[in-house]
Amino acid sequence: MSKTVKIGITIIILLAVIPVYFLFNQPLEEGGNDPTTKNVKLEQEVAKIAAIKTKEETTDSNELTSESQVNPAAEMNEEPVKQEFSKENQETIKTSDKEEKEKEEGQKDFLVVIDPGHQRLANLGQEPVGPGALENKIKVTGGTAGVATGKPEYKLTLEASLILGKLLEKRGVKVIYTRTSHDVNMSNKERAEIANQNHADLFVRIHADGSTNRSVKGLSVLTPSDDDPYTKAIYEDSLKASQLILDETKKNPAVKVNGISFRSDLSGFNWSKVPSTLIEMGFMSNPSEDKNLSDTGYLTNLVTNISDGIINYSNRNK
Repeated sequence: MSKTVKIGITIIILLAVIPVYFLFNQPLEEGGNDPTTKNVKLEQEVAKIAAIKTKEETTDSNELTSESQVNPAAEMNEEPVKQEFSKENQETIKTSDKEEKEKEEGQKDFLVVIDPGHQRLANLGQEPVGPGALENKIKVTGGTAGVATGKPEYKLTLEASLILGKLLEKRGVKVIYTRTSHDVNMSNKERAEIANQNHADLFVRIHADGSTNRSVKGLSVLTPSDDDPYTKAIYEDSLKASQLILDETKKNPAVKVNGISFRSDLSGFNWSKVPSTLIEMGFMSNPSEDKNLSDTGYLTNLVTNISDGIINYSNRNK
């Protein structure tokens, strides 16, 4: 074989081998068909996508936070409800205030004369038991005293009367006292005449009971008798007031209530031309009841019941 032919054959072989060589020997860093390289690239793409997604979520979160700060959506959704609730409360308060004001307005023309029973010194002089009566009675006695506390009745009745007056005044009732000190000299007739002269809507007499039997206890409400010739004009209204006061005291579980007693022998009733009632708050001759009546909490609760009964009476007489 000639030299020229050999060179030609060699060149042809080289031309055939060189492409094959390059085909199977590409650099790994170029990727080629190496599966490891493909996996590396896939992981890189996944990581890149994850990074982009995280960045987008962070951006969205920041945008939402920023938007909430500028124009908080959650607060905007809740705020109208809060405002509406507040508005309803305000309306309720306004309505309650209005109703309370109307009640107080309704009481402004209602006058109660409160008579704290007895006084420091008794007046044993005599006066007619009623207008034109031939029978006379002591003008005013000294009252009883507490067997446990030693407190005289005239002190207890003034304490209770002042509490009652304040409670009534807070509810718009006009109040006049027959006395505000112990050192007075006023007969039962004169006390009734104070109520008459002021055209009271109700004459309320505050007393406490006494008995030789220390076991006797309980509150009673005295009212003019239906057969009393001096009180026929005020009998029905007096009974209504007495009953309403009694009904309220019955609601107090701490108070023993005895009931209503009809009296025709009391000059304080017989001289009265306005509805009258007398509350015997309890027996100062009973040790436990005497102590209770000197307890501020007990006395205030009891007098509150009396006040409620008077208000009920005033509402029924509008």
